[in-house]
Amino acid sequence: MAVSMLKNEYKQLGTVETLQAMLTHRKILSECIKQMDSQKVNYITEEQIFTQLKLYTQHVKADVRRRLRIAFATDNLLNANIIMDVDATQGPTRLYFQSSVLDVVRLCDVSLFKKLTDVQLKTHLQFLNQTQQALVSGQYSFLDEDPDFVEFMDNVFMQLGRLLSDIKQNVTKMQSVGQELEQLTATSIQTHIDTQTYISAKQVWLDEIVHLYERHMLPVLLFLNPDTTYAEYEGLHAIILKISQILDSHQHVRLAHSCQSYALSLLNFYRPIEQTASAVNRFIHKQRDSIERFNALEHFYQHSVRSALHNAYSNSLTKSKLGSEGIVLPDFVIQQKGFRRPVGFAFHHSDAYFKNIFNELDARCQDLKHIGDFTQVSGFTRYDKVADERQQRFERLCEVLQQMTLRPTDDVIQMLHQRLQDEFPEYALYDVISGVQVLVSQQQSRTNNANNFRFMTTNRFAQIQHAHQTYRYRKIRCVSTEIKEN
Repeated sequence: MAVSMLKNEYKQLGTVETLQAMLTHRKILSECIKQMDSQKVNYITEEQIFTQLKLYTQHVKADVRRRLRIAFATDNLLNANIIMDVDATQGPTRLYFQSSVLDVVRLCDVSLFKKLTDVQLKTHLQFLNQTQQALVSGQYSFLDEDPDFVEFMDNVFMQLGRLLSDIKQNVTKMQSVGQELEQLTATSIQTHIDTQTYISAKQVWLDEIVHLYERHMLPVLLFLNPDTTYAEYEGLHAIILKISQILDSHQHVRLAHSCQSYALSLLNFYRPIEQTASAVNRFIHKQRDSIERFNALEHFYQHSVRSALHNAYSNSLTKSKLGSEGIVLPDFVIQQKGFRRPVGFAFHHSDAYFKNIFNELDARCQDLKHIGDFTQVSGFTRYDKVADERQQRFERLCEVLQQMTLRPTDDVIQMLHQRLQDEFPEYALYDVISGVQVLVSQQQSRTNNANNFRFMTTNRFAQIQHAHQTYRYRKIRCVSTEIKEN
């Protein structure tokens, strides 16, 4: 019984079963591919597979663990044609996987997409340039019955399709660069990190970002730009256009349209790459400015603050605060940021603004017509009079307020204050606030056109400065009843 279990444990799997196990648990091979790309080699060592397999199978069931060990065994991978060759002569055993197997695993993980470099892009461009020269040279008959021409065009469109796929994967990879930036900047937000470690970590990931931008983003951006030309040959879109024109001149309209379709598809990827490159470029400049500011602060701390701190603790044991000798004040304006800039009126051609102006002018004219001279109240507007004189002044002001012309506004007290403050010399704002409260409580007894308006007390507060004093009151709205009925 034990012998049969041992045989079943080492029973090899077929190609389909092995691929199914590898794709179901693709994290094992994904980590191996990441190590392969970071080391810039084209093989995976047997030790790397064993390490990732051991880490992955720690928290799986026993039958799954046994099946994965069989699937990733070197003999099983070789018999299932998953790997092309095994090299054990150069140190650790190297496993050369089939490129199609690695491509399938890369398709399942965006982080495994290969970034295009300038050399790879120029290789594609060189092939297209050779294709254009071969079509012009006359070595092909441009006949559908010619097998050489048919095979040649099939190879051309296969290369165009491969180029389009590489560009699409590269765009997807670049659009996910935000997550990479978050991972790279994670060290800068650690709570417990010394200065030297912070500087070293920030310099490392900034170099990586610059390498990503200059090595992978800019070449693709230049490659897809329709205005780009190279010293050896023309740009991508110019070469594809020439190939399309040659095919169209030989009555191969369908092939010419296919070339133009590939050109348009490649051009559609220019805008996403441009946006991502601009965002990364802004990030780089922002981080460089941040490093410059950090260096300035560190320089000031090392040369000014530390010496002042040392003197503060060494001269006197009772001294616990730094002096002001290490503080450098600006020469222009001290605490300039503490002053608010003046805000100008932005009404321009606002109809509501001019309507309020004309309504206010009309209301003041009506007040002069019905009430007359406001100086009748001035005899009762002295602060140092007795209580009965103040009462008479307040009652007279209430009569004036009841006769004044109202208009729709969000702050009745502010409106009346603007009208009355310059009409008589001994003006008191608190009388107006109290008088408006009387109007609110006696809305039914108002005369003239006051019946066309009603007051609404809000929960918002406002402030008015008058006579070197600040008055805070609850805002009262004046709403026209005629407008509401319409």
